[in-house]
This record gives sequence, C-alpha cells and structure tokens, in this order.
Amino acid sequence: MFKQLNFFFILILPLVFKYIFLFFFIDLELFDLEDILEDIFFFFAIILLFQSKIFKKQFFADALYVIYIFYFILETTSYIAVLSNFSSSYMYLLIESNNAELNEFMSTYINIPILLFIALMSFLFIIIRKKRFVIKKIKKPIIEVLSFFAIVIFLKFTGLIESNAYHNIVRGTYGYFQLQKSVNLKTEISKKNIQINANNEVLVVVLGESTARGHMQLYGYKRETTPLLNAIKDSLFIYNNVISTDVFTLKVIPKMLTSLDNTNTNKEVINIIEVFNKAGYNTFWLSNQRPISFHDNAISKIASASNKFKFFNHIIDKHTVVLDEIILPDYKNILDQEGKKVIFIRLIGTHFDYKKRYPKAYNKFVSELEDTTDKDKTINHYDNAVLYNDFIVYSILQDLKKTNTKSALLYLSDHGENVYDDGDFFGRTESNLKKNMFDIPFFIWTSNEFEFPDDFEYMPNRKFMTDHLYESLGHLFGVMHKDMNANHSIFSKFFKKRKRIVVNDINYDEHFLTKDE
Repeated sequence: MFKQLNFFFILILPLVFKYIFLFFFIDLELFDLEDILEDIFFFFAIILLFQSKIFKKQFFADALYVIYIFYFILETTSYIAVLSNFSSSYMYLLIESNNAELNEFMSTYINIPILLFIALMSFLFIIIRKKRFVIKKIKKPIIEVLSFFAIVIFLKFTGLIESNAYHNIVRGTYGYFQLQKSVNLKTEISKKNIQINANNEVLVVVLGESTARGHMQLYGYKRETTPLLNAIKDSLFIYNNVISTDVFTLKVIPKMLTSLDNTNTNKEVINIIEVFNKAGYNTFWLSNQRPISFHDNAISKIASASNKFKFFNHIIDKHTVVLDEIILPDYKNILDQEGKKVIFIRLIGTHFDYKKRYPKAYNKFVSELEDTTDKDKTINHYDNAVLYNDFIVYSILQDLKKTNTKSALLYLSDHGENVYDDGDFFGRTESNLKKNMFDIPFFIWTSNEFEFPDDFEYMPNRKFMTDHLYESLGHLFGVMHKDMNANHSIFSKFFKKRKRIVVNDINYDEHFLTKDE
C-alpha cells in the first residue's frame, strides 16, 4: 500500500509543479477551471494506463513516462512563453516555419523560468523511472481499458479536451494537411495575365472583426466611439452602404480576398495576395487571430501566400486578452523596409468577449448606477471596444502617412454584430438574422501622391457587398488580373448594381431596408 501511495505521490509532482510555476510566473486569470479539470482527468487517464500489462516492459513504461512528462513541459512552457496553452495553432506554425523563424521564436521566448521547468521535469523523469513502482493490477483488465476510454470520451464531449496539448498536436497536424485540400486556390498565376495601371507603392488592408458601423460615431452613432477617425473624416472616403455576404468570418473573408463570390462557389479561385506577388509587390500578413482553428483554416491558407506572415495570438477568440496594439511594432518595421508592399492586418477588433478587447484606459462608457443591467454592461463593453478599435485603426493610418509614399489604406470589418440593436440578444446567428450583423464600416484613405484609376468615382452611398472586394482592391491599386471585372469595383464609375443576396438567399435590400433607405 505504501509503495502504491509513494508512486501516486511522485507521479502527481509534474502536475503540482506546473501550477506552482504558473502561480509565480503568469497571471492565473489567463487560464480557467477547464484547464485544471482537464489536467486532473489526464492524470487519472495516465494512472489507468500504468495498470495495463503492456507497461510492465521497461521500453513501453519509459515511453509512457516521456509522454507524461513532455505533456507538462508543453503546457507549462507554452503558458510562460506566450500566455496560452499549447493550441493547434502552434502545430500549424511549427509545420509552416523555416529554421530561421524557429530560431527567432526560440531566442525570443526561451527564458530562465522555462529552462528551470524543463530541468525540473527532466529530473522528475529520472526519479519516476528509477523508482519504477508498480500499482496493484486490477483483476479484470477490461475495466482499465473501458475506464481510460470513458475519460477520453468525457473530455471530448464536455469540450475539456480542447485544453489538452496532445489533442491539439493531432488536431493541428490533421488540420494543417486538411487545410491544403480545403480551399481550391489557383497557385499558378502568370505575370502576363496581370496588367499594372499605376505606380503605387504601399497598400494597407485592415480587416476588422465583428465591428458594426451602427456603433461607430463616424457613421452617426450617438456615442463618441470614434473620436480620432472623426477628427480626420474629411480626408477619408467613407462608404455608408457596404454589407458583408455572411455573418461568420470563415464564409466572409475568402470571398473578400479571392475571386470567390456568391455566384461561383465551385470554380478554382485566385488569391489577391498571389496577384500582388506576381505584380512585384512584397506581401505581408499580420494577424491577431489564431492561424488554425475550427473556423479560420481557409483564411490561413490565403494568408500563407504572403511573403511573410505572423500570427500574434493562439488563444480561442473569446478567451484571448492579446490587444491589437501588439501588431503595431512589426507593422512599423515593415513600413520602414524598402520596396513596394501590400500589408494585410487582421485585427481581433470587437470580437466577443467585448470587455477583453480594450485596456482600462479605454473604459469610457460605464454606468455608475447600482441597478445597471447586464444588457447595459454588454453595450458599454462593446462601445469601449469600438473606441479602442478607433485608436488602433487611426494609429495604423498615421504610421502610413509618415512614409510619404504613394499609398492607400482600406479599413473594413468582416461582418457586423447585433448588440441589443434589434432584439433582446447580442452576437450573430444565421437562424435569427438582423441588419446590424451585415452592416460594416468601409472607408479608404489615400496619400496626395496616390495614383487613382482613370475611372475612379466616389459614391458614398453606393450599394456594395464585400464578395467583390477582390476586384475593388485590384482596381483601386492599379493591379488587375485578367479575370477581374472593373464593373464589380466599388471605386469605378462603371460599377454595375446588383441584387445583394445574403444568408438563406435573403435579398438584403428588400428584407432589411425601408423604402426611404
């Protein structure tokens, strides 16, 4: 009995030391109860495996010890390095990264606490292997197997398995290779099929997230949520009637950045990034969202065509506390580099959880009443997030202005958000569509030297849907692939109006707009 308890005590030490290190070296608010529960269930699953007859043999026992110890190394060092558990996003980056990028990552994030923890785990591996205690075997081995799989099934159906490093290794690897097949992008683009009509130098495309124009002061909202952009609105081309095709990011962005639209969903599509690559531009993708998850795989494949891409966030959207300002230093460095360039910046924007999207300094909209409802608090959090988003977009624009180049910036959101604007709920759903879910901000800024297309026309109330952003970007910047139709560009005086069919074959203009609109 003593040997069994001794074995149990030693085996639980890696779990205990994980939380000791996290207590001293990170903010405990970064992980929640689900992480702790998953670790406990993982520990008991390992205990059950040790009772299997196969692990009587030294080789298999050692293999299990390594798997067990390495799990805690992955989980703990990941939290210490980047404030997140080891997610499937990391596998995407590990597979995509070259040696130079991996060396850069190692030199940036390896620190003394990480080295100490690795050394401690290595020492515990030696101790566990040396002691070689054996737990009393259960008389019916089938009970061990069934119990182990019961734990795995429980973790899967409760969602707790999403915190498991090994689950994310498998899912990330599988997701990466599935990603290569999931989007039918045409990779062979001939330069002879691209017509360059201007000599512009820098294009910045800022992709917002879940930001409804109805909550922006720039579009007439009652609160001062965009004071910085408002101050320079006379230098912006602001479009008032742009909508998204869908209410989910995965469905929207591929239609924005490729030749895919609502009418050609089955054909091989062309990536706008590849078009700019062939036209001689250096392309960059900076993202404060995960590179691979349930939702973003196709988008990551589009992004991977960039000459250089970097993901700053690896945490599930609603849990992340990584603010968009993290992108700004890298963005400034790219602007300082010589050569023509196109920079795509993907923000976390005003994505739920809204209160995690801004620092305390932007907690402007608050209610001091004790009986403030949860509804009012949610609206306040969202508007604060919009306020911070105003600072981010304004900062990106100001840095671009300093380059004194032939440059342009386009800002738009992937989709909107219903924040108690129509109905007693917030968020988005295809089963209860609301106007604010589609209504997005859309504006451009250009330098004085920028070369506009000959047929440029500014029509602020033009009815436009973002599945023709692909043509609009090429047209605006003077880089046109042969399959692009300038009549689809929001910036062309030859723009052809069409029915705006959104989710569930709904005609947006007939369903959501009044006759006066």
